[in-house]
Amino acid sequence: MRQIRFEIAASCLAAAFVLFPALSSAAEPASKEKVIYSFQGGADGAGPVSDLTLDGEGNLYGTTREGGAGGIARGCAPNGCGTVFELKRTADGWKEEILYRFVGGKDGAGPKAGVILDAAGNLFGTTTSGGDVESDGVVFKLARGANGGWTQTVIYSFSFYGDAGNNPTADLVIDAQGNLYGTTTNGGSKSCFCGAVFELTPHSDGSWTETTIYMFPGRPGGGSPSSGLTIQAGKFYGMTSTGGTGRCALYFGCGTAYELTPNSHGEWVETTMHSFLAGGGAAKFPTNILFDKAGRLFGTSTVGGDGFGTLFQLFKTEQKGWQERNIHVFYGYPDGATPVGRLVADANGSLFGATQSDKEFGGYGLVFELERSDSRWKETILHRFHGSPDGGLPSAGPVFDLQGHLYGTTAIGGVKDFGAVYEITP
Repeated sequence: MRQIRFEIAASCLAAAFVLFPALSSAAEPASKEKVIYSFQGGADGAGPVSDLTLDGEGNLYGTTREGGAGGIARGCAPNGCGTVFELKRTADGWKEEILYRFVGGKDGAGPKAGVILDAAGNLFGTTTSGGDVESDGVVFKLARGANGGWTQTVIYSFSFYGDAGNNPTADLVIDAQGNLYGTTTNGGSKSCFCGAVFELTPHSDGSWTETTIYMFPGRPGGGSPSSGLTIQAGKFYGMTSTGGTGRCALYFGCGTAYELTPNSHGEWVETTMHSFLAGGGAAKFPTNILFDKAGRLFGTSTVGGDGFGTLFQLFKTEQKGWQERNIHVFYGYPDGATPVGRLVADANGSLFGATQSDKEFGGYGLVFELERSDSRWKETILHRFHGSPDGGLPSAGPVFDLQGHLYGTTAIGGVKDFGAVYEITP
């Protein structure tokens, strides 16, 4: 994928904080993007902010935070409590099916994270509100029946004052045994209510047991996890948006990168790998984490780099431990601003993601590629969103299929401005 390029040196940490990419006022890219589905609002769903999941047949699954059923009377947005949807590949193009409409109350409401698949084809996800405790969110399961319909089951309800906390906003992960793991951004029983990491274990009778494996303490440790978990060599890795030793946000901290390691007693021990710092061009308030196939660790931040967000690498040294290197700083138009959602890497190690804006203030966002060439990273703008009938304001990153096509969601745009699913072809 090659369209418009900007460059920044992938040099040492100190140098990276003072280098600026060579920006250009080039014309709009020759887009290879198309909207493959426009949400209609109402019963159909609206406002997708989740990552998408691909199954083995190339079908796409995701959630919308609004639309479906319910409404203000059920404690939801006026436009509904959200949906889970599937986009199926057919000979005539993509066909959308609503798998579940949240109605508010015990079944959950307002999903922001995507869904994941287990080996049997069941879907699992979270909502930010609803449930049978204090309307603090749920973990749900969707199982396909013999007649092709789907049945929803709430397998856990969160409580702000419970150990597991509340407000899960990141995707779940699943291990080989079918155990689910995730994070909550708030609550937990630590004094700062800084969120937690939880595990859900399935049993043969269909029940699940929740275990809180870590509660974030806040400064100088992490607080308010901003990413989902990444499993690497039996350990968990993630990012927090507050905590650490940096002085940001009224001294709540600039965020951390953390590692959770199981000990011989089956307990999980947290290590703060890196504390993000204020000033000096450093990234702060990290949002996402990616290990590529070479084992390199990357992330994004919504602020920092003396610009409007960064894409950075964390690398381990013998003398100083984990160090940070900005490999790209976003400066607004035409480069993009405020990177959001997941990062993905292709077989060549190029990185792909989205920004919520494409100007210093405003714009509809874009999808980018960062390709490494020797010691430099070259940015290519793959598509710049324009609002309805195109997409606009992506809150999630893209996903690859086997043909190298990218898919993602935008919170607005589409024909009726209720959001869209897009495809970008190489």
